[in-house]
Amino acid sequence: MELPKPTPFLMRRVPFFILYALCGPLALLILIIYWRDTPTNDRGPYLFFSVVFSLFFITKIIPDGLLRIVIFSATYTLVLFVTYIILDRKRNRHDNE
Repeated sequence: MELPKPTPFLMRRVPFFILYALCGPLALLILIIYWRDTPTNDRGPYLFFSVVFSLFFITKIIPDGLLRIVIFSATYTLVLFVTYIILDRKRNRHDNE
């Protein structure tokens, strides 16, 4: 019996989330490199958010400058985490009923 391959650290949910919030093109490149090692159910969302944040990065919607990027990314990360937690609770509550 063959053991499943462990997920690389950067392809886990939280590190990848922080990575694409800071630099979308880099996250997209890492996703392409680790495509086969990424769990199948995570590939779609990772690809979607990597492409969206790459477009934000290219079109300069994300501000320039390290301090501005860090503040923007921290705020956006907090908003996405809160949204994810709320949606997850609603989904779990709906599944339990």
